[in-house]
Amino acid sequence: MLTTNLSTRPFYNERAVHLALAVLGIAAVSVLAVCVVRLVDLARSNTELTAVADENERDAAGVAAQTAAIRRGIGDAELAGLRDAASEANQLIDQRVFSWTEFFNRIERTLPADVMLTAVRPDHGEFGVTVSVEVIGKSVADIDEFIERLEATGAFADTLARREDITEEGTYRAELRGRYLPNQGAAPLPETGASP
Repeated sequence: MLTTNLSTRPFYNERAVHLALAVLGIAAVSVLAVCVVRLVDLARSNTELTAVADENERDAAGVAAQTAAIRRGIGDAELAGLRDAASEANQLIDQRVFSWTEFFNRIERTLPADVMLTAVRPDHGEFGVTVSVEVIGKSVADIDEFIERLEATGAFADTLARREDITEEGTYRAELRGRYLPNQGAAPLPETGASP
């Protein structure tokens, strides 16, 4: 049997405990060092971003002040002049885009055999194209038929005879005026059977 009493002289493994505490201490110091480095980086980044934000705010305030000064410098007369110039430019664009071929094709297809076209004047205004057409017909009924055919295409609206009179030859002359809507004319054009 055992003659030694182990309870009076316990065995301590102090080296393992000291080693574990040293490893934990080194790990804690390493984590602390990484956190300190990260904290310094974040503080430097925050300082730089704050400086950039302040500079951007100063720039924005300067641009706002310049914009306000420019707006104060522009008078109503200058704005009206710019509006008029823009309106004139839009009218010139509308005139340039006006398709005479499409317009005359519609007129030719709707023109009755007893009606003759003598003059055409488009007017590019604020509300679109207004067209004045002068025609000579054998009777008022022929001119009315021409108006009905024009409006049936969908490309003409509000077409009315503004002036009608009888010529020396006994024919009727009329000035027709109406709005021309080339993009609205989706309806097929009626054929007249008139010779070209």
